[in-house]
Parts: sequence; C-alpha cells; structure tokens
Amino acid sequence: MNKRSAYASAGAPPPTGATPAVARLRILATTDLHMQLGGHDYVRDRPVGHHGLAGIATLIRTARQEAAEHGAACILLDNGDLLQGNAMADQLAQLPVTPTHPLVACLNHLRYDALGLGNHDLDFGLPYLRAVAGALDMPLVSTNLHLSEPGPLRQWAIVPCPLPSAEGRPSSTLRIGLLSVLPGKTAIWNRDVLEDEAKITCPLESLRSAAPKLRAAGADLIVLLAHMGIADEAESVTEEDVCALAEVDGIDAVITGHTHRRFPGQDHRARSGVDTQIGTLSGRPAAMPGFGGSDLAVLELALERDASGLWTVLRHESRLRCNSAETLADPVVLSAARLSHIGVRSHLEEIVGHTDRALHNFFSLAMPTAIDALTARAQAKVIRESVAGTPDGDLPILAAAAAHTAGGRGGPGHFLHIPQGPVQRNHIAGLIPYRNEVWALRLTGADLRRRLETAAEVFALLGGAVGPLVDPRRPPFHFDTIYGVTYEIDPRRARGDRIIDLSWQGEPVRSEQGFLLATNQFRAAGGGGFEGAAEADVALRSPLPLADALIAALAEPGECFWPDAAPWRFNAAGAHSILHTSPEALPFIEDIAHLSPVPCGMTPSGFAQIQICL
Repeated sequence: MNKRSAYASAGAPPPTGATPAVARLRILATTDLHMQLGGHDYVRDRPVGHHGLAGIATLIRTARQEAAEHGAACILLDNGDLLQGNAMADQLAQLPVTPTHPLVACLNHLRYDALGLGNHDLDFGLPYLRAVAGALDMPLVSTNLHLSEPGPLRQWAIVPCPLPSAEGRPSSTLRIGLLSVLPGKTAIWNRDVLEDEAKITCPLESLRSAAPKLRAAGADLIVLLAHMGIADEAESVTEEDVCALAEVDGIDAVITGHTHRRFPGQDHRARSGVDTQIGTLSGRPAAMPGFGGSDLAVLELALERDASGLWTVLRHESRLRCNSAETLADPVVLSAARLSHIGVRSHLEEIVGHTDRALHNFFSLAMPTAIDALTARAQAKVIRESVAGTPDGDLPILAAAAAHTAGGRGGPGHFLHIPQGPVQRNHIAGLIPYRNEVWALRLTGADLRRRLETAAEVFALLGGAVGPLVDPRRPPFHFDTIYGVTYEIDPRRARGDRIIDLSWQGEPVRSEQGFLLATNQFRAAGGGGFEGAAEADVALRSPLPLADALIAALAEPGECFWPDAAPWRFNAAGAHSILHTSPEALPFIEDIAHLSPVPCGMTPSGFAQIQICL
C-alpha cells in the first residue's frame, strides 16, 4: 500500500513514550441510492429484485453487530445521488420537507454518520437541498461546491467514532475526517440550478487544499467520498479520475460511485493504480457499492497509532455485500416510505393518453424508434409554439432524442415498452428518467455534424470479427437520434468520421446553414460528452415540464414536423455485429427485418443477443 504523509492529530496525543496502539475500523457505505427505499420499479410497477434501502438496512444492522462483537469501531456513510431517481423522488421534491420526509426519516433511523453530495442531488434546486440537509441528523458534505448561501451544507466534517477498549487500550474516540467531491462537469450539467448561486471548483485542487486543513482541525484519518468513476484505461486518467484523487496526500480510504458500477470485482479492468482484487485505488483502500441499494460496501481497516499520536492504515479488506431478494426488509424503512409509495403508485396509474401501436426502445441503438419519434415530436412542438413570431421562428426545427433506459449497466430489464392502448403516467415517467426542461439551441451545420459524430461514438469500432455493436464502456444514453435531417452511420470508420450523407430536405447540409435544435437541458449544457452550448446560442429555455409536452404530443398523433423517413440508418457494407437487448424484444424482431436479424442466445447477464447486418 502507498504510504501517506503522517500528520500529528490536533486532538490529545498520548504522552511521549506511549506504547503503540492498534485498532480496527469498519467503514460501511452506500452510493447512488436514487430514492430506492423499498426496491420498487415505479415505471414497470414491479419489484426490482431486492428491497432497496430497506434491505440495505438489514445488512447495516448485521455489519454493525459484527463490528461490535469484534471490538471494531464502525461508521456509516453515503456517497450521494440520494434525492433523485424515481417518481417518488419527483413527487417528494414538490412537497415541504419535514422530519417525516421518507428519505430523511430513513437516514435518521439508520443513523448515518455523514453524507456526501452527488450531482443529481442538485436536480431539484438548492432550496430543496438545503431543506433536506437541515432536517437530517448528520452532516451533508461537499468540498468542491461553494454556495453563496450554504445553509446547513458543509465543505468538510469531522465525525467522532467511539473506539472500543481492546488489548489493554482504554476506550477512546477516533476522529474521522470526511471530504466529498462532485464531478467538475456538474457545473455544466446543473448550470441552470447553480447560476449566480454557486460555483464548483476542480475536485483535485479542492482536495489538495482541504485535506491539510482537515488534519489541522483534528482528523485522525480522512475518508474521501468521491462521486466520480474509475477510468478503465490508464491513458484516460484525468485530474477528475478517482485514482488521481486518491493520491492526494492525507487521504486514507475512498468510497467512489456515480457510474453505477461495483468495486472491487469484475466491473472494472485492472490497470496501473487499480487493483480489482484487493480493492485499492492508487494504493488506498476503496469501494464502489453499485446503485439503487444493490450493495453495501464494507471496508475493514487495521490501524496503528504510534507514540507520537499518528494513526496509520496497516492493512485492509474491501468487500461488497449483495442486497438480494432474500435479504429481509427493515420494517421501519418500509413504514417510513409506505404512504408515499401508495400515493405514487396511485398517481402513476392515471391514464393520460392513448397509442394505437406498441411503443418500445428495444432496438433504439440499431434504428430510430417510435419512442424516439414521440420524444422528438413533443420537444419540437414546444419549441415551434414558443419561437413563433420571433427571428428564430424562421429557422428549420430539429429535435434530439436520447437512447436512455436502453440496457447498458441497467441490465436486460432496463428498457421501455408501452403496449398498444392506454398510456399511463408511469409510462411517461419511464420516458423522462431525469428532471429535464426543453431547451432550443441555435446551431450551424458544422455544429450539427459534431453532435452527430459525438453520438456515434457509442458504437464499437467494427472490424473483421463479429463483436458487440455498442462499446461496453459507453452508456447507451450517450446516443442521440436527431430528427429533421437524414444521415448514415458507419461504425467501421474512426470516431469523429462516421457520419455520411448528412442532408436536410434532400440537400447536403452546409457548414454555415442555420438550425434550431430542440433538446433537453442536460444535453444543451454538455451532458453525455456533447459540446456545451454558449449562452448566446440558447434560444429558449421552456418552463413547460417535458412530461406535459409528451402528454400533449400523444393527444395529437398526426402532427409531424418532418418527413416520415427514418432520420438515420447504418451504412457499413454488410458488416455484422451483435445487438444486446431485452429478451422481451424477440416478439418484435420483425421491426428490424431490414437488418437481417438472427437471435443467437443469451449473455450470462441475461441480455438477448441478436446478430444484425449493417
């Protein structure tokens, strides 16, 4: 393990000549819970396969009991993205925050010691975030978020952790310092929330500045809550990669997250600075406990305190404990969420429209889908009505639809399917998994081509061998279909040079040609690897919720803004590839008959594999 610089504790060090002391610390951690309190999928109205935070609560209780039996200190932390993620979260964000707020009640009941902040915790605005923080019994920490009015949020914290007596050592208190960082790109993703009220600084520089201050304030150890992912390739490491953050002098252990993956384990590749077997990042003990309550991280640290009062990590063990369907649910957590759970389910059953055909996104990475078209049409309708009579009203309107909830790390059940007939609010909730407004961007033909090239980067580079269509390192939601133009994609070509025959109304798109693109605020701000729009290029920020726009589009199914032709298709001269999709897609395989689909079994993780000809 890397050796860190030693810092004398500002507490009460033992007198000179004191004998060394040893101790054990167990760090329990969750991350990316996304308001999954009881293990329910509100879009599909079915259990997710475990009991969410209610199951995690049982794992926490067991882990604490074990720590007590073995004389170990124990601390419970969360690494952010708590407040957003499902229909319950959306509904609660519209209500006053009281001690009976389900998440507040659950976190207080479980006696979390501290919470870090995730980028999605900003989605409902700073007043809501401050209200939640004020109702909690533990500190909410974000080191690189600087608010003009911080309220109860803190940039760092020191949590006292009782250290049981053992091996001749009297009981004492271990002072654990906590730092927490958001991705720097949160400033882009949540620009509309943070404008004029907050600033996000570089995570690496923030930690380098804060860690010595935390030591000087009396921290014996420092745990970093990094709401950021682990780069798979050493050459991809940047100053915001967790491995770079773990190297900061003074940090003893790391809880990471944001990417909804697991560590240690097989979700990441071993590389320099990443040991997927013993669970270290740049030599520091580390863990990433999945998402939605899938796992509880358990970090065991063996500590030694020398005669001068310095605590050092001698060795560690990093493990994840799976939250399965067999894990008993904590009745207190279920009770805290019960009324909201019933109310949300009832609300989502409301019929808000009708579709004369089944809508699904099983093949949204192989062709434009009806769900893409509906989303694009809804956004275009909002923009057309809003810019009518303005100079922007003369520009051709395009619309972008992202391939969200299209498998990937969410698994084979992470797809949308709206059967023919009534459309309920839960279906609409599935179409908009994140809070998003409709924005309109002015862009040129050159801008448009760059956006399409960025979207096409999700495809794996096709060669001679038949392999996966999508690069597994790239989330499906990074792919956009843009309506209003036509184009072809060739995944055999290098990234940045895959778009062919980009046309508008049958004519090649000129670099200087002007357009108005209807998209969502996340994309407009640069989310998903796209180029963020300059303020001057934002033509409109519509206050209309996207859910309302989708319901309005369903009410006028015949309304269209562009020809019926599919906006894009593959052009790869007969190359073959494997599409991973839901097993529920197989009855709809004729939808991709033009790709000569051949089912070829299942992956170990449950995806249906379909060979297609591009």
